[in-house]
Amino acid sequence: MSDILRQVDEDLRNERISNLWKKYGLYLISFIIIIVVLIIGFQLKISFDKSGNEKLVEIYLKAANGENKNQQLLLLEELNDSENVLLSGFADLKIANLQIEVGNIEEGILILKKTINDTRNELIIRDLALYFLLMTKINEYSEDDFRKYLDNKKMQNSKFFHLFKELISIKLLLDGKTEKSKKEFQELIDLPDTPAEIKLRARKFLEIAR
Repeated sequence: MSDILRQVDEDLRNERISNLWKKYGLYLISFIIIIVVLIIGFQLKISFDKSGNEKLVEIYLKAANGENKNQQLLLLEELNDSENVLLSGFADLKIANLQIEVGNIEEGILILKKTINDTRNELIIRDLALYFLLMTKINEYSEDDFRKYLDNKKMQNSKFFHLFKELISIKLLLDGKTEKSKKEFQELIDLPDTPAEIKLRARKFLEIAR
């Protein structure tokens, strides 16, 4: 009887974890999109000022703000052959996310991987691509896959350190590696420079993990 009760308790906890991830997964995506928009706005201004590529900037903005996804993809693909590496990188990110949104997940994944491996891209572009990749494949990739992408050198050099560490913690929790996950979450909470909203989410996940 006690085994049955433990199994029921475990199933309920797993369901709460899954529901919380769905809730915060959407929140995280929205949060990252805000970051992207802010970065894009600033970087596009720099690109515009330095290069004078008014037409390219206009194409990107038109594509980014469009409502027809097919039209957006066509416009963004125009930027792929551009010599403006910054705009090309942003275009790849947007194309990948659009492909994933319309159900072409593997195509989107391939573009994200290409963006990650293209050293011409700004580091923050490559990190954004990596974050989107790991979020998209969180249920398919193993912990080892995550660790390969997020080795110590990568983590320490990334402006997304706390977001990546949070993602690893969530991955471990979803995989049922509760103690390892709790340790990662607690480290996030204890770090003095962890943003308040990430600490709040970490505490929420810890409540469920206990």
